[in-house]
Amino acid sequence: MQSGYDITAAACLADVVRHYKQNQPRAVMAACTANPFALRAVLGQAVRDETVAVIESTAGQVNSAGGYSGLTPAGFVRQVLHLANVVGLPRYRLLMGADHLGPYPWRSEKAEHAMPKAAQLAAASVAAGYQKIHLDTSSPCIDDPRESDGSLPLELICRRSAALCRVAEQTALENKMVPPWYVIGSDVPLPGGRDRETDLAPVSDSAHLRDTVAACRKAYKSVGLEDAWQRVAAVVVNTGADFSPLAVHPYDAERMQPLVAYIRQEEQLVFEAHSTDFQTPDALSRMVADHCGILKVGPALTYAMREALFGLAAVEEDLLGERKGVALSRLPETMERLMLADPRYWQDYYQGPAAEQKQLRREALSDRIRYYWSRPEAQAALQRLMGNLRRYEPPPTLLRKHLSEAAPKHGDIPRDPERIVLERIAAVAAIYNRVCNPSSG
Repeated sequence: MQSGYDITAAACLADVVRHYKQNQPRAVMAACTANPFALRAVLGQAVRDETVAVIESTAGQVNSAGGYSGLTPAGFVRQVLHLANVVGLPRYRLLMGADHLGPYPWRSEKAEHAMPKAAQLAAASVAAGYQKIHLDTSSPCIDDPRESDGSLPLELICRRSAALCRVAEQTALENKMVPPWYVIGSDVPLPGGRDRETDLAPVSDSAHLRDTVAACRKAYKSVGLEDAWQRVAAVVVNTGADFSPLAVHPYDAERMQPLVAYIRQEEQLVFEAHSTDFQTPDALSRMVADHCGILKVGPALTYAMREALFGLAAVEEDLLGERKGVALSRLPETMERLMLADPRYWQDYYQGPAAEQKQLRREALSDRIRYYWSRPEAQAALQRLMGNLRRYEPPPTLLRKHLSEAAPKHGDIPRDPERIVLERIAAVAAIYNRVCNPSSG
């Protein structure tokens, strides 16, 4: 499938905007993940679909202190470049991005401490080669003034956004690098998905969006960032598309139309839609038609990975559970132990009785288990699982029993366990690549 991107990755955002303003919708998927399996699958799918791969990390996931992934921006870029080389994706078709770059990881500190850390992260990201920066300065620090609803004043949000943009621009200049493109917007879905199934996911107010863009434009120009403003390609809004632990909140096209009418009047902006995970292909296609030029996805990738890995663990149990001398990986049990020993990444998201929490730890759409895959115990169990299933190759019937979603319409199910996992994740990326390029056949 031809994507039409005969240009560098950094320029693909300008190309997206240009096509929308010519009434030719064309979007990009932005994969927000640091998981090596997910990264390799997404990069490999970009090779097959001949698209630009947009790979992003959040400020909590990757930062100057290592984040929960243990990676700095430079370390993350090295990891992604290595995997791109493994799958054969050229560097010019890889766009690295920073998501929610701002004070969020340090929101419990005073602004005088949190904002310099955010600025340091902005500089480190640009120096490492990030070319797309989402500046999200909406998180209040512990000593910040608040509006009546608890939010930061819009003027302060935009002033801080301009300050971080200025750092990014200066870093690019000092390192003789092409300056990055930017995404603005403080009206974002809840990180990690919604808490309850019955809540109606919000859609941004068009008047608030207009005020945000105007205030941000004014803040940037007030500090001499007119040139940088020309590289603001998108604004984040709530679209109604979201997910909670056990339910998907579908894209709300009807409520989005006032926003769509506004964005069509802007010469250089499209929407960046967050939390699009688990939306149907039809819903994603409608989002692309409605000026959602950047579709963010993250937990859906690692959720697919977890499904495949736990299916393989069930295959391993059936195949080798009674074979003497074979140590099983016990992967699901290992992940459960890790989550119980360190509950900080899931306990505020999963409510209810103990049995329900156990199910959520394993199967929730919000996929908080993704925070634990990099732990040494998890990696050891993964290696044992792969080793066992390569040494004792399972029959196709057993693979089909536990991995029916991995079975192709025609031909045999893959026999290599790693290939099964990669193909399961890549199937998610393939849906996005198809809907992002509606005229590509």
